[in-house]
Amino acid sequence: MKNLLFIIVLAIATCFQVDAQVIKLVPDKTYGVGNDWNKIFDTYYDTLDGRPNGLRKQLIVFDDGKAIVSHATRNKYSLFDSNGKFLKDITLYFSDKGKKPRNLQPVEGKLGNLYFTKANNTGDVYLFDDKGLIVKELKIKYQALEMLALDDYHIAIYGGTSWTNKYRHLVSLLDTKTGKEKILCDAFEDMNTDLKSKGYFIYTESKRNDMKGRWQIAKVNGKLIVSNPIDGLVRTYDFNGNRISEKLLDWEPQSLSVEEQIALQNARIKDLKDELPGETDERVLRFYNNLVSYYENGIQHIKEPINMGWFTIAIRGNDDNILFFGDAEVAGQNTFHVYSVSKGQSISTGSFQCEDYDLAITKKRFVCHGGYYYGVQVLKNCEGMPLRLVRFKQE
Repeated sequence: MKNLLFIIVLAIATCFQVDAQVIKLVPDKTYGVGNDWNKIFDTYYDTLDGRPNGLRKQLIVFDDGKAIVSHATRNKYSLFDSNGKFLKDITLYFSDKGKKPRNLQPVEGKLGNLYFTKANNTGDVYLFDDKGLIVKELKIKYQALEMLALDDYHIAIYGGTSWTNKYRHLVSLLDTKTGKEKILCDAFEDMNTDLKSKGYFIYTESKRNDMKGRWQIAKVNGKLIVSNPIDGLVRTYDFNGNRISEKLLDWEPQSLSVEEQIALQNARIKDLKDELPGETDERVLRFYNNLVSYYENGIQHIKEPINMGWFTIAIRGNDDNILFFGDAEVAGQNTFHVYSVSKGQSISTGSFQCEDYDLAITKKRFVCHGGYYYGVQVLKNCEGMPLRLVRFKQE
Protein backbone atom coordinates (compact mmCIF):
# COMPACT_ATOMS: atom_id res chain seq x y z
CA MET A 1 0.00 0.00 0.00
CA LYS A 2 2.87 2.37 0.78
CA ASN A 3 4.27 1.79 -2.73
CA LEU A 4 0.90 2.67 -4.25
CA LEU A 5 0.58 5.87 -2.24
CA PHE A 6 4.09 6.90 -3.27
CA ILE A 7 3.26 6.31 -6.95
CA ILE A 8 0.08 8.41 -6.68
CA VAL A 9 1.85 11.25 -4.89
CA LEU A 10 4.73 11.15 -7.39
CA ALA A 11 2.35 11.16 -10.36
CA ILE A 12 0.40 14.14 -9.05
CA ALA A 13 3.53 16.04 -8.06
CA THR A 14 5.09 15.42 -11.48
CA CYS A 15 2.04 16.94 -13.15
CA PHE A 16 2.53 20.04 -11.05
CA GLN A 17 6.18 20.74 -11.86
CA VAL A 18 6.82 24.28 -13.10
CA ASP A 19 9.83 26.55 -13.18
CA ALA A 20 9.84 27.78 -9.61
CA GLN A 21 11.99 30.04 -7.50
CA VAL A 22 13.75 28.09 -4.76
CA ILE A 23 13.14 29.73 -1.40
CA LYS A 24 15.79 28.76 1.12
CA LEU A 25 14.64 28.76 4.70
CA VAL A 26 17.09 29.30 7.54
CA PRO A 27 16.16 28.97 11.23
CA ASP A 28 15.97 32.18 13.24
CA LYS A 29 18.47 31.48 16.03
CA THR A 30 16.94 34.17 18.25
CA TYR A 31 13.66 32.24 18.42
CA GLY A 32 12.96 29.70 21.15
CA VAL A 33 16.32 30.17 22.90
CA GLY A 34 16.74 28.09 26.06
CA ASN A 35 13.76 25.78 25.57
CA ASP A 36 14.14 22.21 26.81
CA TRP A 37 12.61 20.33 23.88
CA ASN A 38 13.04 16.97 25.61
CA LYS A 39 10.44 18.08 28.17
CA ILE A 40 8.22 20.17 25.92
CA PHE A 41 7.88 17.50 23.24
CA ASP A 42 8.22 14.47 25.49
CA THR A 43 5.44 12.68 23.59
CA TYR A 44 7.28 12.70 20.26
CA TYR A 45 7.95 8.97 20.48
CA ASP A 46 5.13 6.46 20.70
CA THR A 47 5.21 4.57 23.99
CA LEU A 48 4.16 1.32 22.31
CA ASP A 49 6.80 0.81 19.65
CA GLY A 50 9.19 3.75 20.09
CA ARG A 51 8.48 5.25 16.66
CA PRO A 52 8.04 9.01 16.16
CA ASN A 53 4.45 10.28 16.31
CA GLY A 54 5.38 13.95 16.10
CA LEU A 55 3.21 14.31 13.00
CA ARG A 56 0.21 14.42 15.31
CA LYS A 57 1.24 17.71 16.90
CA GLN A 58 -0.51 20.79 15.58
CA LEU A 59 0.62 24.42 15.51
CA ILE A 60 -1.36 27.66 15.64
CA VAL A 61 0.29 31.11 15.50
CA PHE A 62 -1.89 33.98 16.70
CA ASP A 63 -2.03 37.59 15.52
CA ASP A 64 0.20 38.76 18.40
CA GLY A 65 2.90 36.22 17.48
CA LYS A 66 2.23 33.85 20.35
CA ALA A 67 1.98 30.19 19.41
CA ILE A 68 0.37 27.08 20.83
CA VAL A 69 1.26 23.47 20.05
CA SER A 70 -1.42 20.84 20.70
CA HIS A 71 -0.22 17.35 21.60
CA ALA A 72 -2.62 15.16 19.63
CA THR A 73 -5.56 14.13 21.85
CA ARG A 74 -3.70 14.62 25.13
CA ASN A 75 -4.79 17.26 27.61
CA LYS A 76 -1.62 19.23 27.01
CA TYR A 77 -1.32 22.50 25.09
CA SER A 78 2.13 24.15 25.04
CA LEU A 79 2.04 27.96 24.95
CA PHE A 80 4.95 30.06 23.61
CA ASP A 81 5.50 33.82 23.57
CA SER A 82 6.18 35.85 20.41
CA ASN A 83 9.92 35.08 20.71
CA GLY A 84 9.32 31.35 20.91
CA LYS A 85 10.05 31.11 24.63
CA PHE A 86 8.09 28.30 26.27
CA LEU A 87 5.65 29.78 28.77
CA LYS A 88 3.69 26.83 30.13
CA ASP A 89 1.62 23.75 29.43
CA ILE A 90 -2.12 24.32 29.68
CA THR A 91 -4.38 21.57 31.02
CA LEU A 92 -8.12 21.96 30.45
CA TYR A 93 -10.58 21.66 33.33
CA PHE A 94 -14.09 22.68 34.39
CA SER A 95 -14.91 24.73 37.48
CA ASP A 96 -17.05 21.74 38.43
CA LYS A 97 -14.34 19.34 39.57
CA GLY A 98 -16.53 16.34 38.84
CA LYS A 99 -16.87 17.19 35.15
CA LYS A 100 -14.14 16.20 32.70
CA PRO A 101 -13.56 17.32 29.08
CA ARG A 102 -13.98 14.45 26.63
CA ASN A 103 -11.88 13.37 23.66
CA LEU A 104 -9.84 16.56 23.53
CA GLN A 105 -8.84 17.93 20.13
CA PRO A 106 -6.17 20.44 19.02
CA VAL A 107 -6.62 24.18 19.41
CA GLU A 108 -7.99 25.69 16.20
CA GLY A 109 -7.94 29.39 17.05
CA LYS A 110 -8.91 32.16 19.42
CA LEU A 111 -12.14 34.12 19.93
CA GLY A 112 -11.30 37.31 21.79
CA ASN A 113 -9.21 36.15 24.74
CA LEU A 114 -10.48 32.55 24.69
CA TYR A 115 -8.85 29.64 22.88
CA PHE A 116 -11.10 27.05 21.26
CA THR A 117 -10.56 23.41 20.35
CA LYS A 118 -11.70 21.59 17.25
CA ALA A 119 -14.99 19.73 17.72
CA ASN A 120 -14.57 16.19 19.06
CA ASN A 121 -16.45 13.14 17.82
CA THR A 122 -19.58 14.17 19.70
CA GLY A 123 -19.43 17.75 18.41
CA ASP A 124 -18.14 19.41 21.61
CA VAL A 125 -16.03 22.55 21.19
CA TYR A 126 -14.33 23.83 24.34
CA LEU A 127 -13.51 27.52 24.85
CA PHE A 128 -10.94 28.09 27.60
CA ASP A 129 -8.78 30.83 29.08
CA ASP A 130 -4.99 30.85 29.40
CA LYS A 131 -5.26 29.01 32.71
CA GLY A 132 -7.12 26.13 31.07
CA LEU A 133 -10.52 26.88 32.62
CA ILE A 134 -13.31 25.89 30.22
CA VAL A 135 -15.72 28.83 30.32
CA LYS A 136 -17.99 27.95 27.41
CA GLU A 137 -18.99 25.01 25.23
CA LEU A 138 -20.28 24.96 21.65
CA LYS A 139 -22.00 22.09 19.91
CA ILE A 140 -21.43 21.19 16.25
CA LYS A 141 -24.02 18.82 14.74
CA TYR A 142 -21.71 17.38 12.08
CA GLN A 143 -18.09 16.34 11.71
CA ALA A 144 -15.89 19.45 11.82
CA LEU A 145 -12.61 18.80 10.03
CA GLU A 146 -11.17 22.31 10.24
CA MET A 147 -12.22 25.43 12.16
CA LEU A 148 -10.93 28.96 11.61
CA ALA A 149 -11.51 32.04 13.77
CA LEU A 150 -12.45 35.03 11.62
CA ASP A 151 -13.04 37.64 14.34
CA ASP A 152 -14.09 37.62 18.00
CA TYR A 153 -17.24 35.58 17.39
CA HIS A 154 -17.34 34.17 13.84
CA ILE A 155 -15.86 30.75 13.05
CA ALA A 156 -15.56 29.28 9.56
CA ILE A 157 -15.94 25.50 9.53
CA TYR A 158 -15.07 22.91 6.92
CA GLY A 159 -16.82 19.66 7.71
CA GLY A 160 -19.32 17.11 6.58
CA THR A 161 -22.14 14.77 7.45
CA SER A 162 -23.38 11.40 6.21
CA TRP A 163 -26.67 11.14 4.36
CA THR A 164 -28.34 7.89 3.30
CA ASN A 165 -26.20 7.23 0.22
CA LYS A 166 -24.04 10.34 0.15
CA TYR A 167 -21.56 12.27 2.23
CA ARG A 168 -22.10 16.02 2.29
CA HIS A 169 -18.96 18.18 2.44
CA LEU A 170 -19.62 21.77 3.42
CA VAL A 171 -18.18 25.10 4.50
CA SER A 172 -20.26 27.02 6.99
CA LEU A 173 -20.08 30.21 9.02
CA LEU A 174 -20.95 29.97 12.71
CA ASP A 175 -21.99 33.02 14.74
CA THR A 176 -20.96 32.00 18.26
CA LYS A 177 -23.06 34.77 19.82
CA THR A 178 -26.36 33.64 18.34
CA GLY A 179 -25.53 30.03 17.50
CA LYS A 180 -26.82 30.58 13.97
CA GLU A 181 -25.02 28.92 11.10
CA LYS A 182 -24.91 29.75 7.40
CA ILE A 183 -23.87 27.22 4.75
CA LEU A 184 -21.58 28.94 2.24
CA CYS A 185 -20.97 26.06 -0.17
CA ASP A 186 -21.26 22.28 -0.29
CA ALA A 187 -20.60 19.21 -2.42
CA PHE A 188 -21.79 15.62 -2.33
CA GLU A 189 -19.74 12.43 -2.47
CA ASP A 190 -21.48 9.24 -3.55
CA MET A 191 -21.30 6.72 -0.70
CA ASN A 192 -22.83 3.83 -2.64
CA THR A 193 -20.30 1.04 -2.14
CA ASP A 194 -22.36 -1.68 -3.82
CA LEU A 195 -19.62 -2.82 -6.17
CA LYS A 196 -21.51 -5.98 -7.05
CA SER A 197 -24.14 -4.11 -9.08
CA LYS A 198 -21.48 -2.04 -10.87
CA GLY A 199 -19.04 -4.88 -11.42
CA TYR A 200 -15.83 -2.81 -11.41
CA PHE A 201 -13.88 -0.20 -9.49
CA ILE A 202 -11.41 2.49 -10.65
CA TYR A 203 -8.98 3.70 -8.00
CA THR A 204 -8.20 7.12 -9.50
CA GLU A 205 -11.90 7.95 -9.91
CA SER A 206 -12.39 7.18 -6.24
CA LYS A 207 -9.47 9.42 -5.23
CA ARG A 208 -10.84 12.23 -7.39
CA ASN A 209 -14.29 11.92 -5.85
CA ASP A 210 -12.70 12.04 -2.39
CA MET A 211 -11.15 15.40 -3.32
CA LYS A 212 -14.39 16.98 -4.57
CA GLY A 213 -15.40 18.23 -1.17
CA ARG A 214 -11.96 18.93 0.26
CA TRP A 215 -12.56 22.62 0.71
CA GLN A 216 -9.64 24.74 1.93
CA ILE A 217 -10.33 27.77 4.12
CA ALA A 218 -8.10 30.75 4.91
CA LYS A 219 -8.44 34.24 6.38
CA VAL A 220 -6.74 36.95 4.32
CA ASN A 221 -7.03 40.71 4.86
CA GLY A 222 -10.41 40.60 6.58
CA LYS A 223 -11.92 38.13 4.13
CA LEU A 224 -12.69 34.41 4.18
CA ILE A 225 -11.19 32.57 1.22
CA VAL A 226 -12.71 29.21 0.25
CA SER A 227 -11.09 27.10 -2.46
CA ASN A 228 -11.65 23.62 -3.83
CA PRO A 229 -9.03 21.45 -5.56
CA ILE A 230 -11.38 19.90 -8.11
CA ASP A 231 -13.39 22.83 -9.46
CA GLY A 232 -10.42 25.25 -9.14
CA LEU A 233 -12.64 28.08 -7.90
CA VAL A 234 -11.53 30.62 -5.30
CA ARG A 235 -14.53 32.09 -3.49
CA THR A 236 -14.21 35.22 -1.33
CA TYR A 237 -16.67 36.04 1.48
CA ASP A 238 -17.00 38.69 4.13
CA PHE A 239 -17.31 37.62 7.76
CA ASN A 240 -21.11 37.69 7.55
CA GLY A 241 -21.04 35.04 4.83
CA ASN A 242 -21.80 37.31 1.87
CA ARG A 243 -20.00 36.26 -1.29
CA ILE A 244 -17.75 38.97 -2.70
CA SER A 245 -16.18 37.23 -5.69
CA GLU A 246 -15.53 33.91 -7.41
CA LYS A 247 -12.55 33.27 -9.69
CA LEU A 248 -11.00 30.30 -11.45
CA LEU A 249 -7.36 29.54 -10.70
CA ASP A 250 -5.23 30.61 -13.64
CA TRP A 251 -3.07 27.53 -14.21
CA GLU A 252 -3.77 24.12 -15.65
CA PRO A 253 -5.14 21.42 -13.33
CA GLN A 254 -3.20 18.24 -12.66
CA SER A 255 -4.22 15.26 -14.76
CA LEU A 256 -3.42 11.58 -15.12
CA SER A 257 -3.21 9.93 -18.53
CA VAL A 258 -4.83 6.61 -19.35
CA GLU A 259 -1.44 4.92 -19.07
CA GLU A 260 -0.77 6.43 -15.65
CA GLN A 261 -4.20 5.41 -14.38
CA ILE A 262 -3.70 1.83 -15.56
CA ALA A 263 -0.29 1.73 -13.85
CA LEU A 264 -1.89 2.89 -10.59
CA GLN A 265 -4.71 0.36 -10.99
CA ASN A 266 -2.21 -2.48 -11.49
CA ALA A 267 -0.21 -1.31 -8.48
CA ARG A 268 -3.37 -1.43 -6.36
CA ILE A 269 -4.15 -4.95 -7.63
CA LYS A 270 -0.64 -6.07 -6.68
CA ASP A 271 -1.01 -4.57 -3.21
CA LEU A 272 -4.35 -6.33 -2.71
CA LYS A 273 -2.86 -9.66 -3.74
CA ASP A 274 0.07 -9.10 -1.38
CA GLU A 275 -2.42 -8.36 1.42
CA LEU A 276 -4.32 -11.63 0.94
CA PRO A 277 -4.58 -13.10 4.43
CA GLY A 278 -3.27 -16.54 5.22
CA GLU A 279 -6.54 -17.41 6.95
CA THR A 280 -8.70 -20.29 5.87
CA ASP A 281 -11.94 -18.37 6.45
CA GLU A 282 -13.68 -18.64 3.08
CA ARG A 283 -15.64 -15.42 3.61
CA VAL A 284 -12.48 -13.35 4.09
CA LEU A 285 -10.77 -14.90 1.09
CA ARG A 286 -13.89 -14.42 -1.03
CA PHE A 287 -14.00 -10.74 -0.08
CA TYR A 288 -10.39 -10.16 -1.16
CA ASN A 289 -10.73 -12.16 -4.36
CA ASN A 290 -13.90 -10.28 -5.31
CA LEU A 291 -12.17 -6.96 -4.62
CA VAL A 292 -9.26 -7.95 -6.87
CA SER A 293 -11.76 -8.86 -9.60
CA TYR A 294 -13.48 -5.46 -9.34
CA TYR A 295 -10.11 -3.72 -9.81
CA GLU A 296 -9.13 -6.00 -12.69
CA ASN A 297 -12.48 -5.35 -14.39
CA GLY A 298 -11.95 -1.62 -13.88
CA ILE A 299 -8.93 -1.53 -16.21
CA GLN A 300 -11.08 -1.87 -19.35
CA HIS A 301 -13.18 1.10 -18.19
CA ILE A 302 -10.19 3.47 -18.04
CA LYS A 303 -10.58 5.21 -21.38
CA GLU A 304 -9.64 8.88 -20.96
CA PRO A 305 -7.40 11.18 -18.90
CA ILE A 306 -8.79 12.29 -15.57
CA ASN A 307 -8.61 15.71 -13.94
CA MET A 308 -7.05 15.31 -10.48
CA GLY A 309 -7.46 18.94 -9.49
CA TRP A 310 -5.49 22.17 -9.28
CA PHE A 311 -3.79 21.58 -5.90
CA THR A 312 -3.74 19.37 -2.82
CA ILE A 313 -2.97 21.85 -0.01
CA ALA A 314 -3.67 25.58 0.32
CA ILE A 315 -1.81 27.49 3.04
CA ARG A 316 -2.17 31.16 3.83
CA GLY A 317 1.03 32.94 2.83
CA ASN A 318 2.46 36.26 3.93
CA ASP A 319 0.86 39.54 2.78
CA ASP A 320 -2.41 38.77 0.97
CA ASN A 321 -1.18 35.56 -0.63
CA ILE A 322 -2.27 31.93 -0.56
CA LEU A 323 0.22 29.18 -1.38
CA PHE A 324 -1.39 26.44 -3.49
CA PHE A 325 0.78 23.30 -3.36
CA GLY A 326 0.80 20.50 -5.90
CA ASP A 327 1.94 18.06 -3.25
CA ALA A 328 3.83 19.50 -0.32
CA GLU A 329 4.75 16.16 1.25
CA VAL A 330 7.03 14.90 -1.52
CA ALA A 331 10.59 15.64 -0.42
CA GLY A 332 12.12 18.33 -2.63
CA GLN A 333 8.94 18.70 -4.68
CA ASN A 334 6.85 21.12 -2.61
CA THR A 335 6.22 23.35 -5.60
CA PHE A 336 3.48 25.93 -5.10
CA HIS A 337 1.73 28.80 -6.86
CA VAL A 338 1.65 32.12 -5.02
CA TYR A 339 -1.88 33.42 -5.50
CA SER A 340 -2.64 37.07 -4.72
CA VAL A 341 -6.14 37.50 -3.31
CA SER A 342 -6.27 41.23 -4.07
CA LYS A 343 -5.17 40.71 -7.70
CA GLY A 344 -7.18 37.53 -8.18
CA GLN A 345 -4.33 35.76 -9.93
CA SER A 346 -1.13 33.81 -9.39
CA ILE A 347 1.92 36.07 -9.25
CA SER A 348 4.80 33.58 -8.99
CA THR A 349 5.79 30.03 -8.20
CA GLY A 350 8.12 28.76 -5.53
CA SER A 351 9.55 25.79 -3.67
CA PHE A 352 10.93 25.63 -0.13
CA GLN A 353 14.29 24.14 0.79
CA CYS A 354 16.02 23.89 4.14
CA GLU A 355 19.43 22.46 5.01
CA ASP A 356 18.82 22.17 8.75
CA TYR A 357 15.33 20.62 8.97
CA ASP A 358 13.31 17.90 7.28
CA LEU A 359 10.46 20.11 6.15
CA ALA A 360 6.98 18.74 6.76
CA ILE A 361 4.63 21.15 5.04
CA THR A 362 1.06 20.65 6.17
CA LYS A 363 -1.62 23.12 7.20
CA LYS A 364 -1.12 22.19 10.85
CA ARG A 365 2.68 22.08 10.99
CA PHE A 366 3.72 24.96 8.72
CA VAL A 367 2.43 28.52 9.22
CA CYS A 368 3.23 31.80 7.45
CA HIS A 369 2.94 34.84 9.70
CA GLY A 370 4.37 38.34 9.76
CA GLY A 371 7.00 37.70 7.11
CA TYR A 372 8.27 34.52 8.83
CA TYR A 373 7.57 30.81 8.40
CA TYR A 374 6.82 28.84 11.57
CA GLY A 375 6.81 25.09 11.92
CA VAL A 376 6.85 22.07 14.16
CA GLN A 377 9.73 20.41 12.38
CA VAL A 378 12.40 17.72 12.78
CA LEU A 379 16.01 18.86 13.15
CA LYS A 380 18.46 16.87 11.03
CA ASN A 381 21.37 14.99 12.61
CA CYS A 382 20.12 15.71 16.11
CA GLU A 383 21.04 13.84 19.27
CA GLY A 384 18.11 13.56 21.63
CA MET A 385 14.75 15.13 20.89
CA PRO A 386 14.72 16.17 17.20
CA LEU A 387 11.36 17.95 17.20
CA ARG A 388 11.38 21.76 17.47
CA LEU A 389 9.10 24.74 17.23
CA VAL A 390 11.13 26.83 14.81
CA ARG A 391 10.79 30.17 13.08
CA PHE A 392 12.37 30.42 9.63
CA LYS A 393 13.62 33.42 7.79
CA GLN A 394 13.93 33.59 4.03
CA GLU A 395 17.57 33.62 2.94
